[in-house]
Amino acid sequence: MAKEEPIMDGPKRMQNELKLMMGYKELKQVQLLEAEKDNIFKWFALLMPNTPPYDKGAFKLEVDFPKEYPFRPPRLHINTKIYHPNVNERAQVCLPILETEHWIPTSRMDSIFNVLLATINDPQPENPYSMDIASQFQNDPKKFYSTAEAWVARYSDRRPTDQELAKIARRKKKAAMR
Repeated sequence: MAKEEPIMDGPKRMQNELKLMMGYKELKQVQLLEAEKDNIFKWFALLMPNTPPYDKGAFKLEVDFPKEYPFRPPRLHINTKIYHPNVNERAQVCLPILETEHWIPTSRMDSIFNVLLATINDPQPENPYSMDIASQFQNDPKKFYSTAEAWVARYSDRRPTDQELAKIARRKKKAAMR
């Protein structure tokens, strides 16, 4: 039987998870991960999905942790306009693992990011926030992909290159040492 991970105090756990994930090479689709200055309860990242049509852009992600974390789930917002059946007009992402009745306090943020990316890369029309977009995804995929691609071109951020990401990481590391 696997040993249960201890549930530690929210801020301490968030700091530990953030520190761990900043060094993950496996989470290449989540870049520039950082906490808001002097507020560990708010994280920011840049999502860089790897499947069309979303692979042509980058999307700003905001993670808001409740004061009761890890006993209540964080909320995720994609703050870049995206045409996706699992993201609503208020930028909220529909992920069942983050619903209160499904939340498990031992869930780790790297797992949540992996579920988020799986959902963005492969839309889940059976669990939509937007019924219209989900219906289009299922019934007229050509139009869905055309519209989604147009939104990516119009609203998404430019994807930083690996060199730019490395330069930013070096700058952050240097600033942290001061």
